[in-house]
Amino acid sequence: MPHQSRPFFTVSIFQYIFFICGQIGMMMLNRFFLQWIVVYAATQVKGEALFSATTVGALLLGFRIFDGITDPLAGRLSDVWIRSGKERRTLLWFAFLLPSIGLTLTFLPNHDMTQVVRWSLLGSGMFLFFVGYTFFAIPYWSLIGDYSPGNEPRRRVLSNLLGSGLLMATAIGFVVSPYLVDHFGYTTAAVVLSLIAAAMMALPYFAAPSDRFKPTVGHPTTDGTEAADALTLADSLRLAMKHRRFLGLIALFSGSQMSFTIMTTAAPFIAIHLLNGSAGDVAKLLGPLLLVSFPCFLLVPRLSAKLGWERGMVIASIALAVVYSSTAALGISLIGSPMLTAGLLFALGGPMVATLLGLEPEGVVACANERGGEHIIGIYMGIFNFVVKILNGLAIFIAAALVGYSETSGVAAIRAMSLVAGGCLILGVVCYSFLRPRES
Repeated sequence: MPHQSRPFFTVSIFQYIFFICGQIGMMMLNRFFLQWIVVYAATQVKGEALFSATTVGALLLGFRIFDGITDPLAGRLSDVWIRSGKERRTLLWFAFLLPSIGLTLTFLPNHDMTQVVRWSLLGSGMFLFFVGYTFFAIPYWSLIGDYSPGNEPRRRVLSNLLGSGLLMATAIGFVVSPYLVDHFGYTTAAVVLSLIAAAMMALPYFAAPSDRFKPTVGHPTTDGTEAADALTLADSLRLAMKHRRFLGLIALFSGSQMSFTIMTTAAPFIAIHLLNGSAGDVAKLLGPLLLVSFPCFLLVPRLSAKLGWERGMVIASIALAVVYSSTAALGISLIGSPMLTAGLLFALGGPMVATLLGLEPEGVVACANERGGEHIIGIYMGIFNFVVKILNGLAIFIAAALVGYSETSGVAAIRAMSLVAGGCLILGVVCYSFLRPRES
């Protein structure tokens, strides 16, 4: 079919823009929440903190576990919705406002309120935020399959848009949110970003191409071996967890996600302890990485078409492991000052970061298509995100332990964070090589 090789001919540029807006809006809220919640909780007036930072941290951990558990449930819901003959995109209308409402409530408390009112607003806000995030994200990400049925070039483009949208939201978190917080305060900043994000998160509904997947009740699976509408939640989970290629994908992406988390945590300590800079110098490390990553996203669909998402992931993981491990030696002047050397080294990771983020959704959808097509994409997305969130929590724990160890071991623990980040990528590749199906 002609559109197989020319995906832009059947989807307008505005539809692609509408699609990526959902990712930018959702991740913009997520970045703001994670970036400021602890700082906001520790805000003091006349020596009184707004919340106990330790209690907020424990509450956040509980909601993160709850968030991970609900991912497969959200995936199951979106798959059942498809099997009942309804379009998955209509689920967006039920959830697109919830994260914005939740974020606003979370950052609404102030010192004039009683402790009961503060904690009530914080708890209800976190609940709405995480529930809304999950039940919007899983159907939204699953639209990659619905919006590109049988069209691999378009699927690559949509997958790439999710990765680039994530980095755009990260850049907004670094640049825009600090300005809003400094000039208008946490509550106003949260309200402004929530209004913008809510409008953006409604747009993916209108990104549907005319040749999108249109479900019918009782539609069979793509391989014709098992009726997808007959699968229970337990059946869907077993089907996914017996899928060797999917397990290999989880291993690869878990390694990359853990490495991202550890290096993001390590960046301030590298800037301060290895480069004798300040917390503000983190932008000199992550800024070059982001700047190089954005144009590289344009090449990811072509790379995927040439190598395939699996081979592209393996190569990118190994290359990024080399770059991350090399940051353990920072503090020397190879090109200009030590800070310039560090910025250039971080910039070398840009192409690999773009590749890993751009290929991630495509890999999940490709695995789902091997087993049940559009009728099972949701549960695959849910399981994938559940595992990744758990391992991201483990990565944060490892990074925090190394930070604590640095109090006695000095910069050796900071350098170890870089080596551990690189090791996570290599471990993901090794696990993938054992888990993936053996090709004849």
